[in-house]
Amino acid sequence: MSLRNYLILCAAGSLLTVLVLLLSPSIGEAIEGALIAFLSANAT
Repeated sequence: MSLRNYLILCAAGSLLTVLVLLLSPSIGEAIEGALIAFLSANAT
């Protein structure tokens, strides 16, 4: 995979994630909960 395609894929994934968080509160809360659990488990 070329660098250009990789950057496009990352940008599209980021944009999709932001749109899901903004437009679907229940999914956003689930993602937020999973992220907080992950960060608290790995905090030292």
